[in-house]
Amino acid sequence: MTKLLLAVALIISFIQVDRDFRFKCNYEENHDTLIVMLESAFPGKEKADVYWRLSRASLMLGEAEQDKVAKREWFKKGMTYAESGLKEDSSSKECLMWHCANVGRDCQTRSMVDQAAAVPVMTKDLTAILDKFANVNYSEAWQALSEMYWHHPFKSDEAAINYARKAATCIPSGELRISTYTYLAEILYKRDWSARKRISAAAENAGKFKNTTKSNIEKYSYFDGAQTYMPWSVKPFAQMSDAEEAAIIVSYAKGLYNSCKEPTPVDRKDYEALLQLADKME
Repeated sequence: MTKLLLAVALIISFIQVDRDFRFKCNYEENHDTLIVMLESAFPGKEKADVYWRLSRASLMLGEAEQDKVAKREWFKKGMTYAESGLKEDSSSKECLMWHCANVGRDCQTRSMVDQAAAVPVMTKDLTAILDKFANVNYSEAWQALSEMYWHHPFKSDEAAINYARKAATCIPSGELRISTYTYLAEILYKRDWSARKRISAAAENAGKFKNTTKSNIEKYSYFDGAQTYMPWSVKPFAQMSDAEEAAIIVSYAKGLYNSCKEPTPVDRKDYEALLQLADKME
């Protein structure tokens, strides 16, 4: 009974910590609270759930630093926390995700050579999430994979857009993630394919999506071949140009934000970025 009560107390604490993370944005306080919680967490999944939250807080603390060395120290802590979590629960998708995120942010403070060296590490984390453990509806992982492909000179922009599209279709209930919609709209706007070209690509990818079974990462690189409609439009997907879909996504995201009763500080910041994109697209 004592163990059960402790487990319930920890779950309640997680709910409060996550809410504070989203609404208070005091990441140092969040980090310190989690350090205390770590002492009472049971080995295994419970400790892993504390560690990935510590990794998440560390990334945000690193982002807030102006000094490059201080940034790296926090990102390194974030990686270490995630690695400790994986020792407790090797299948924790959150530990893998926040490890990947800290590696990505850390490499952005370093040379091009170091950035290139980080790609295999991030790919390994994302492959474990999406293929090894088959977490196909983990929005953050698809967006991270998309961003890696979009910014990599030798990876497919088409796959990047399909991964971003998948990310936008599996955002968790109760979260806005305006930045996910903004990102997808922006890269569609930059690619600027015609409806005719999209129809051709979707037709070509339909069979590939249906018949690819060994790898989710490969399968969803053909995601445009799987869907006729997307949540943000009643118009058939392949009958739109990139610019038209981008505009529809922006409008859809605006509607989501304006109907949200309690946007977080991050939501408000992301909405400003969405409005800036909308102005650029006009």
